[in-house]
Amino acid sequence: MMRVAFITHYADLYGANRSLLDLVCELRRAGSVEPFVVLPHRGRLNEVLATEGIAHEVFDFTPWMTARHYEGGPHHRLAQFVRHTRASRARSRRNKEILPGLIARVEQWGVDVVHANSAAVSIALELATGLGKPLAWHIREMPERHYGLHLDKGRGGFGRAIAKADHLICISSAVREDMRRYAPRLPRCSVVYNGVLTAAGFADRLLRKEAAQARSGPFTFVLVGVMHPSKGQLEAVEALSTVLRSGAKARLVLAGGGNDKLVRQRAHALGIATSVEFTGYIEDPFRILLQADAYLMCSRNEGMGRVTVEAMACALPVIGHASGGTVEVVEDGVTGLLYRTGADELAGQMSALITDPERARQLGRTGAIRAAERFTIERYAREVFDIYRSLTSVVQ
Repeated sequence: MMRVAFITHYADLYGANRSLLDLVCELRRAGSVEPFVVLPHRGRLNEVLATEGIAHEVFDFTPWMTARHYEGGPHHRLAQFVRHTRASRARSRRNKEILPGLIARVEQWGVDVVHANSAAVSIALELATGLGKPLAWHIREMPERHYGLHLDKGRGGFGRAIAKADHLICISSAVREDMRRYAPRLPRCSVVYNGVLTAAGFADRLLRKEAAQARSGPFTFVLVGVMHPSKGQLEAVEALSTVLRSGAKARLVLAGGGNDKLVRQRAHALGIATSVEFTGYIEDPFRILLQADAYLMCSRNEGMGRVTVEAMACALPVIGHASGGTVEVVEDGVTGLLYRTGADELAGQMSALITDPERARQLGRTGAIRAAERFTIERYAREVFDIYRSLTSVVQ
């Protein structure tokens, strides 16, 4: 059995770590991989790994990309730049300090491959180099375009680093193209879409949706994601306001942790606060997806959109922004609807589903079938394992 060290950059159960958990559990279940997971701190992921009996350990490393905020006059911004630069150097020093201990611990595990779970995990390159083992670098995001993150080593440094990976795994063609902005000559690179459910899980979600009794009340849209400008919650609220002014009966459920103050304030200012529900972070998005009528994916430059596929699994039509990996997941007019501008066009697509519920249901049913064909965890794990086998001579 192959032994793989997985390095992730946070410990909560948001999309990247949920996809990591699906991967390691399926690889172990299939008898392909004995996984070992390294995390930077404790969180919900530690608890689940312990429950699953998966070896894991905490090392206090830090990502090499962060959000930078500047405000005030030129002298304030200069002082902020200096603080950001010092913090970046401190992160680099911290990673160098813990690297020898990390190498020693992973060496004890006797791993064959190092797997970095995000573009943010720079220490994985130094770890793989120190161990003399191949690195599979799983790129799940467009760090600048989607999240507006600052790269501590600059674009050149980031590009040189990912070019040293033995194999890049990108979660969409859009992510692969984004990586070419930094490293025009990429190493071996494969597009592997995240698996979201097992084949049995897709069948179960569809049965549960079809068995649910028809709901009464307003047409319900859902958006799941951490409260962040890149996720488009404000745009969704603006669009809902337009829909409600037309006389339609609709509501919006926003699920996700983070600071929702600005979104709540905007809903109040528009006079639609009673039509917007904030659930906070929820570990199981299916709980609300199965009770909804349609899903909104308003992110710009989303890497792939795991929750988009989760919504499709629940036979929800998806209205998505025509950018990033969303256009690779949602087929316009077949499994959902795409929009290209802002809140006004989004509102028009929302109204189109409200006024034609049978079309909405048909889009959702087709989406569920297509998702079950393309995004199973079994397929996901097989494709990643084939990459591991290409990197090592370990006999299975």
